[in-house]
Amino acid sequence: MAYDMSRPLKFIQSGHFSSGIGWQHLPSTRKADRILVGTKNAISLEVMGEPVTLSAGNALCVFPGESMVGTSPTTQNAEFTWLHFVNQSPLSQIETYPQDFKQSTSLILPRVFKFNDPNRILALTAQLLDATHTSENNLVSANYFVSFFISELAQDYFQGIHQSNYDEGIVNRVKEWIRANINTDLKVKDIASQFNMNKDYMARLFKRVTGTTIKTYINQSKINLARYLLLTSDLSVAEIAQRCFFYDYKYFFRLFKKETSLTPLKYRNTFTNTFLNNPNVDPGYDVGKVVALLEKGIKKSTLY
Repeated sequence: MAYDMSRPLKFIQSGHFSSGIGWQHLPSTRKADRILVGTKNAISLEVMGEPVTLSAGNALCVFPGESMVGTSPTTQNAEFTWLHFVNQSPLSQIETYPQDFKQSTSLILPRVFKFNDPNRILALTAQLLDATHTSENNLVSANYFVSFFISELAQDYFQGIHQSNYDEGIVNRVKEWIRANINTDLKVKDIASQFNMNKDYMARLFKRVTGTTIKTYINQSKINLARYLLLTSDLSVAEIAQRCFFYDYKYFFRLFKKETSLTPLKYRNTFTNTFLNNPNVDPGYDVGKVVALLEKGIKKSTLY
């Protein structure tokens, strides 16, 4: 939703709510805009029939005339700050974030989003409560602080979108580099050096974007290479383990079985119809995808 900020927002009410275990939000519909900022644990809700979860470090936006109701009792003590206000200019609904929105006087907020800088936003939320309650006799001051708060939420959302895209782009390049260099002895510190990054920072970034560690991703890529070699060469299992830079054969055996549910030899025997006697791996192809096709019996000569 896009808020036209050519006029300041009009403050209505604000507060902080703490629930006990077993609390559930009652059905409500209001004419004003509502923003809920999660500060502790999670609350299950439904807005206009769509399920949403308000978690700590997230914001939920409920627009004028929309219904909201709790869908299940809380299982932990939960807390959130709530703000009611009126946009004195027309609201407009948009589907995607415009590329040229920096030139606009409007602010964009989605239904729900996770804070890019939670510490800063939660600090501003505490200031919001203080400012709006000490400015009860000065509504102009409250209106402008609410407008400032909403603009900071929108800026955090904007930065989160671009930071997420930027981080994902970096991780995709790292994954591509790993894939292209799968025939080498890959080490996290060497990959970090290739991208001029701190090893620990790159590991955290990779985990945040993909949900898995970079070491796990490297091992999965190496196992895909091992699967490829098992299907396309007559190399022994021990030779394949060495070629995939697993220096501990027992570790390779355990990891292979964990990834495929089969031992290396059983895996090779299961897919004997794809045996092609060609141990060369073209780094221009995604080995994992090629292996998936080979397992289906598709001939290698048709893949390239």
